[in-house]
Amino acid sequence: MEIDFTLNRIDEAAKQFLNYSSGNRIFTFSGDLGAGKTTFIDSVCKEMGVIEKVTSPTYSIIHEYLARDKKIIYHMDFYRLRNTQEAIDAGVEDCILSDEFCMIEWPSRAADILPEDIVKSEIFTLSETRRKLVVELP
Repeated sequence: MEIDFTLNRIDEAAKQFLNYSSGNRIFTFSGDLGAGKTTFIDSVCKEMGVIEKVTSPTYSIIHEYLARDKKIIYHMDFYRLRNTQEAIDAGVEDCILSDEFCMIEWPSRAADILPEDIVKSEIFTLSETRRKLVVELP
């Protein structure tokens, strides 16, 4: 599935994304630096009822948010990981093996610990305000 959207309509794109990927719990987001991965995840989390501000976990690797249904959403950013062992040491495997939602940026940095049944997404920059999200279901 592909979703073209402008940044001022990102919440609609997030709603489409959630409807399309319903029933899944692990989502990966790839794309160039500045493509809007964290911004999109913020919109997805808002649609799921997260009230707090979603920020990039670039340095901490993992942020945890609470959705309206009291489910936990783990937001992970693998950008600064040098290897899979660093991901394991940071607790990534525990999050992935939980029954909670996982939103993962830069998944290629520790792809070998990710299960196969994940929703893979890539964000492309079309212009300063326009993006394309390509989503592949497991």
